[in-house]
Amino acid sequence: MKKTSTSVLLIQLTFLNSLAVLACARDGVGISSWGGWKPGQVSRMDCPELRSVPLILGWKKLEPQPGYYEFDKYVGDRLRAASDDGLYVTLMIWVRPSTPDWLFTDKGVPRVYTDRAVNPLGKKMSKEDNLHPYYFHPEYKQSFFALIDAFGDYVNRLPSELRERIIFFQSAEGSTGDGQPYKGTPLDSQYNISKADWNDFRRDTWMRYQKALPGIPILVNSDANTKEETDWMFANMDVIAMKHGMFSHGYHVSDNVQRLKTFDAICATAKERGVPVLTRGEMDGEMFVYAWSTRNIAQAVYWSGLFATHCRLDLWNIPHKALKDEYANLPAYAFFNRYAGIHDPATSQRAFCALRDGLNAADADRFSAREFGQVKKSNQQRYLNIAAAYAPCGARMDDPEMAMGGGMKNRKRMGYNDVGWNILPGNYSRFLTQIQPGSGDIGWWHVDVTKRNCSDAEASIYSRFARGFDSVNGKNVMYFDLHDDLFGDSDLSTGVDVTVIYYDDVRNSTWELQYDNGSRSMATALAVTNAGSGIWKMLKATVTNPAFRNGGPMGADLALVNTDSLDDIFHLIEVEVNSPQRFKRAR
Repeated sequence: MKKTSTSVLLIQLTFLNSLAVLACARDGVGISSWGGWKPGQVSRMDCPELRSVPLILGWKKLEPQPGYYEFDKYVGDRLRAASDDGLYVTLMIWVRPSTPDWLFTDKGVPRVYTDRAVNPLGKKMSKEDNLHPYYFHPEYKQSFFALIDAFGDYVNRLPSELRERIIFFQSAEGSTGDGQPYKGTPLDSQYNISKADWNDFRRDTWMRYQKALPGIPILVNSDANTKEETDWMFANMDVIAMKHGMFSHGYHVSDNVQRLKTFDAICATAKERGVPVLTRGEMDGEMFVYAWSTRNIAQAVYWSGLFATHCRLDLWNIPHKALKDEYANLPAYAFFNRYAGIHDPATSQRAFCALRDGLNAADADRFSAREFGQVKKSNQQRYLNIAAAYAPCGARMDDPEMAMGGGMKNRKRMGYNDVGWNILPGNYSRFLTQIQPGSGDIGWWHVDVTKRNCSDAEASIYSRFARGFDSVNGKNVMYFDLHDDLFGDSDLSTGVDVTVIYYDDVRNSTWELQYDNGSRSMATALAVTNAGSGIWKMLKATVTNPAFRNGGPMGADLALVNTDSLDDIFHLIEVEVNSPQRFKRAR
């Protein structure tokens, strides 16, 4: 019999425990609150789609005196209350703000002040608001790592039914959960920390948390990671758990094309190695401040949720104020929860494609320099020229200056910008993709505002983006491809529901939803004659004989087809097995 060392057995048991904890926590992925959670702040009665709550723990409260810890008061009591409400939790310890005063007065850790003038909500910052500890002081490191060890001892002694409620622990090495040590630049340059030195410290912290909390995924901020941190995660972590802030702060964020490409590469490597991936991100209080959201909060949350779903976010933190029914956001939360945690199409019961045209100013092929202006991020006129070309279909630029910045600046736009820099150029989808978008359709923006001349506040959540036919230019069909692995390998004859959300615009306009049923020509699931009501409608067809073997034109499984010379506008197609039991497709 082959002998196995104790260390190897420990590694194997830790890995299996990580998978077991992750499997239990999968019930907790989806919508979570934000801003820290206390019992009574928000519950499942307030928001039925709430799945988890964050325990953001301040070091100052956890350790009011050196070596004296209040873990049960701030962790245990809240964990028990969350469990009683059927909620899961995520954990994070903030070392700044909430730095203990005794670190400065008793331990001699230097006070570091930064030059930050305003916070993300535009509020002016005082000197003390910009106070940070010097993280590399030896007394700071010793006290910080002692806190981690003591916290681990407490969590590991929790009853299993409570410990299994923990989805992950997020490592916050510096200011809040960001990947940088300071918010702003130190006023005293001797406390500057290079990115390389900081990432060394981050990895040391991750290792300490892993040792202290075996079996609980340690989530890190991926926005600050280099290849070295990514490689380290694959070499040392049993679950690749990451924060993706720019996937969760709303849609139309600069440079998300590259961010998503990087994430795709990480997911591909994880799949090859059989390592689970877990992600989170938050929509914070900015949604109540800047006009791209405040003009129609429900619409902003809905499209932000579609974008987060497209980016495969597993857990989406929402300010507790926006989890209440008064903002009519439950449709967005319900939709996000339907796809949260589902990364493998073979295990999914559903797929969707939300139709939109992303006007990417960085695309020199689509928007040539000769026609639209120099291809440069800071060329504001280029953005305006592109929007003007699509203005007949509703495109606009309310705050072009904000479109030219990075993600943090984009989030402060005081209105709608339909052109961005390296924003995602196409639809938001999961397991259902449009074949050659734009070949048989055109993009629409602010459909209700454009078509009905209503205000932004009155517009439907669906109307922010859409695609429609353009019969004058011969664009009369949209083809769609279901992922080949969707539904696995078994029979679908029990039935598949196909839902279409469309704009009932032109009276007596006709269109069809067609699907691949294995015959030479596609079959008709829906034949629709519009009533011209000027409202968004939802129709569902149940098909009991789908083949979905790419048997339609251009290898399509589904198609939206114009059957007259009038044009129709569409928001979304969703496909779902219509039985609670999963049915797999025969090949």
